[in-house]
Amino acid sequence: MTVNPRLRAGAALAAATTVLVVAGCGGSSQPTLAKLADNQHAYAGKEVTVSGRVEEQANANGSHYYVLSDPAQDLVELVPAARARPDRGREVTVSGRFAVDPHVGRLIEVVTIKRR
Repeated sequence: MTVNPRLRAGAALAAATTVLVVAGCGGSSQPTLAKLADNQHAYAGKEVTVSGRVEEQANANGSHYYVLSDPAQDLVELVPAARARPDRGREVTVSGRFAVDPHVGRLIEVVTIKRR
């Protein structure tokens, strides 16, 4: 069986276009903190990977917790706090399950933290 060279070239072009489109979509799978804040219920219960700076915050009772923040001050609490404490003040990428707690707000149950 012989394949028409034009058909072969068209198939190769279609395959290359598909690869580029799929590769381009891969970069947008990591939401920003702003996207999490704007559409928090769509991300609730899902695994997310986001980047930002770990900052230490204090409750009124003096206990401490840690948040991931961006320059616009979009925040998400990192739990457990012990996982975030060693990276306070550092730029990191965090992976974990996103949740919205009615008492706490937005949080990520941390699976991994990688310094950038």
